Amino acid sequence: MAVSANTQDLQWHRSLAQKWFLELVHKTMAAQLSTRSGSKLSGQRPGSAELDLNRQMAQSNDPQGMYIVGADGTPYGFTNDHEPADISRLMDDGLKRFRTHPPRPVTISAAEKAAAFSITPPPTAQVLQVFARIPAPPSTCSVLNNGIGRDFCWVYAAEQKTIARLAQGPKGTAFVLPATLVRRIARFHLVDDVRGTPNMWEASEIRSAQLSAQILSPTQLQLSGRFDLKTASGRRGYTGKLEGTLELAPTTGQWTRLRLLADGTAFGAGTFTPNQPPAPYRLLVGFLNTSLPESRIVPPEEVATYNRTTRYQSP
Repeated sequence: MAVSANTQDLQWHRSLAQKWFLELVHKTMAAQLSTRSGSKLSGQRPGSAELDLNRQMAQSNDPQGMYIVGADGTPYGFTNDHEPADISRLMDDGLKRFRTHPPRPVTISAAEKAAAFSITPPPTAQVLQVFARIPAPPSTCSVLNNGIGRDFCWVYAAEQKTIARLAQGPKGTAFVLPATLVRRIARFHLVDDVRGTPNMWEASEIRSAQLSAQILSPTQLQLSGRFDLKTASGRRGYTGKLEGTLELAPTTGQWTRLRLLADGTAFGAGTFTPNQPPAPYRLLVGFLNTSLPESRIVPPEEVATYNRTTRYQSP
């Protein structure tokens, strides 16, 4: 069974899942220390120690990577590599160790199964998928720029109700979307997360952010706006326009279809997102409504990082 989880939840937040995971980390580190090369539980090439979990933890206190593990917490493999040959080697070696030393039977209680390990959105919140892309990055820059940034955005019930009420105005008129929603999008989602974890914008770094809706009908809105985001040092920024459409359910005002695109020019590196294309480069950030099951489990990056919604809900 393949499982994916947020290291921030499993490392920093207090939960039963965190306790289980950190025990696994310590067992993996101990097993790697039992050999000189540190490669006993890794998919790296024999004699190489650069992927050793002990070294990784000493350098950055970061246990992220790929683990092969039994249900009882027995470690069978680890790597923080993405080279296909190394991953295949990791899986083959891990399977051999699993067969040689199978895990002991364990019982997972109902309380453990039901325990949440991250903050989830309110039942009434509308969740949006967020994607970031750098279209056609130069072939001379890092291949990481060909990736896709992903996140979830929460729209709270009060914001939905305000928009539904304002949408009842005369056809052709326009209104401004709630400031909390506009600033949340600007601060925490108009970011370059293509190459890794991005820096969120501070409140003072929002030079301007506007998003308006023109009423096509009580259930159809045309969205448009602009944004200008820049650090105080002027070393990182993102400026552009927002365009999209929003469809509302006739009776409830819930969002049945959203398509919103930010198209702009970015420059500068984030703390954990270096190797960006030469400045300036085009950055696209798209938003669309979703009903994916994981959208009700995985919190936005800002919420996951700080394990609270204070800044996110009132940016």
